[in-house]
Amino acid sequence: VKESTYGTDPTSGYLYGEVDEESIGHKFDLMVREDMSRPIAGKAVTGKEYSEGDINLAVQVDDFVATCLLGFFPTDSVSGSGPYTHTLVEPSAASDEYPSYTMKIGREQKQHTFTGMCANTLNVAANVGEYVMMSVGFYGKGESAVAALATPTFDGEALDALYFANGEVKFGSGSAVATVKSFSFDINLNQDPDSAYALGGAGPQRKIPKQRREITGTIEFNQVLYTATDGEPTYSSLIAADGDSDNPSGADAALTLVLKDEAAADSITFEFKKIFFEAPEASVSGRDTNTMTVNFVALYDTDTGADKAMTCVLTGAQLQSGAY
Repeated sequence: VKESTYGTDPTSGYLYGEVDEESIGHKFDLMVREDMSRPIAGKAVTGKEYSEGDINLAVQVDDFVATCLLGFFPTDSVSGSGPYTHTLVEPSAASDEYPSYTMKIGREQKQHTFTGMCANTLNVAANVGEYVMMSVGFYGKGESAVAALATPTFDGEALDALYFANGEVKFGSGSAVATVKSFSFDINLNQDPDSAYALGGAGPQRKIPKQRREITGTIEFNQVLYTATDGEPTYSSLIAADGDSDNPSGADAALTLVLKDEAAADSITFEFKKIFFEAPEASVSGRDTNTMTVNFVALYDTDTGADKAMTCVLTGAQLQSGAY
């Protein structure tokens, strides 16, 4: 659940997610005091106390996934009505604060509570014929006391996860490219946990400050591209002296990843406004097929007036009517 006050459990409004695995855990720095009077240290205390770890899940268009994405795109505007469309964007004003969360995790016989958890890293990976997977890394206050298990109600229980057979990758204003095997990207907010601590408590005393936002990704094509058909980068353009970048004018994004549900209108669209490609990898081994992999960096777009690097748009019948 999203917190209204950092580190304070709202006690209601929880969203339950169908998570494959999690590694959230309580940690502390152990400080051992040594002195010259004894051959073995005799005193120790705990220093900074915190919690950190990841959750991994298949992506489906529900409120839980949307709330996780809010940790990286904190401004939400809503349109439509059943299905609702949520447009999540990066912070652009001082008031656009990244949220903090209270996380409750049921493990076998007990429920574990972690407050003040701030999202730090996001990975989304889509491979043809497989579920689209998402991993989110968190950092926050130390764990609270364990409690009895709650009875979950999964918002997206009637949904199935998205898989890349129904996905699309577009370059600029071109049509969907038919040669993409896999697509993955990472967002790293480069949190500064040390600056969240202060005298008066062992854990973070404020939301974890964010530093440089880094966005990187990888695209694998099922063949080496020597001729573009839908605006995709070619091998020759990628190895050119000045490299290859894409920053279209107007409303078009440089790169668009669309993930769709086969049976419904549910979808998630990630738009990258300005990108710069790294050199391609097009090696071949034995009788393996000659494919091409290229990494890219997403940049902040100031040239066309977009004034952002990314947007994330979710459309789904299970999404709530109000902003997250």
